[in-house]
Amino acid sequence: MAAELTAISDRIVDLLPIARERYYHPAQQGSWSIKKVLPALVPELRYEELDGVQDGGMAMEAYQECVHPDTLPERKAEIERQLLEYCKLDTYAMVRMWQVFSGNAGTGFDQ
Repeated sequence: MAAELTAISDRIVDLLPIARERYYHPAQQGSWSIKKVLPALVPELRYEELDGVQDGGMAMEAYQECVHPDTLPERKAEIERQLLEYCKLDTYAMVRMWQVFSGNAGTGFDQ
């Protein structure tokens, strides 16, 4: 199992150094946060269009609420849905940003 995890880890690329060295758009407002870089690179993907959880701070708060013993099952299910949508967008955002940086923005890769 350790070898498999190491193999995955070896293929992970941090996009921050790539973005800082090769890209800047005024819409980032001086920030290198994915929440600022993404709309500049891929304007059709927007965190503010998510229902509920829209950033990391909100995700941490939602998780804490979800694991609290007094949280009702229906609310836990709603939080889980929101967290999954947030994580889905985060992951897809990284894929789309990589496509733009690597010159493959028109690959047709769908969500």
